Amino acid sequence: MAKYNFNQATKLLEKLFKAGFNDEKSILGIQLDDLEKIQDISSSDITIILELKKAIKSRKIIAFLNCENERKEVKENV
Repeated sequence: MAKYNFNQATKLLEKLFKAGFNDEKSILGIQLDDLEKIQDISSSDITIILELKKAIKSRKIIAFLNCENERKEVKENV
């Protein structure tokens, strides 16, 4: 099952932008203490943040937004 979908990713990005994390460098620098700055953050949002940070590091933002890894996992399980 997919960890997240496009709507969840874009809603999280909106939350990050409102909290002041509006570029790659600031997102990569998010620490546990910074999560307090993000309003209405859920445990699934934290999972998505971790995936987003991996995508930024590997320069695969479009694949992240396309939920590429999750789609591969679903295909493999079928």
